[in-house]
Amino acid sequence: MNGHGDQQHRADEIWDFEYRPRRLRIAVTALAILIVAVHIVWAVVLVRGDTGVTVGIADQLAFVVIGLIFAGVLCTLLRIRVRVGEPGVEIRGPLRSRVWEWRHVVGITFPRSSMWPRLELPAYEHVGVWAILTLDGPDAVEAMGRMRETIRRYKPVAADPETVADR
Repeated sequence: MNGHGDQQHRADEIWDFEYRPRRLRIAVTALAILIVAVHIVWAVVLVRGDTGVTVGIADQLAFVVIGLIFAGVLCTLLRIRVRVGEPGVEIRGPLRSRVWEWRHVVGITFPRSSMWPRLELPAYEHVGVWAILTLDGPDAVEAMGRMRETIRRYKPVAADPETVADR
């Protein structure tokens, strides 16, 4: 195995917990396929229809490319995940990833009115953990439990929702 592969393998080993939203991934994939399919159909139908507008090959290609761009932007949602391990808590969103070291983690809460849990930070700041969505139902409940157990190994007080809520 090359050096880069070894580094990647070791980097993955430092994370004890990883979760990606299951239903969101299915919905995003299906919607991306639908968007591309609709743009391809438009490209074909507009040439055959009598709209009074001349549609050439370049226009057809543009329709398909625009569909691919929309689908590509939507697919950035597939990047969403949360990982917990020795370095802290990593939250990856559609555009960026950030690791909060344990010294910056106050706790993890899941407010009743929220669609996802919150990583509680000092000074009453928080960041949403988009990877664990209520839409995933029992999978989200299991993921939240596993995430709390993993957090408990590195910072026990941060895993207790009562302690975090009373800060």
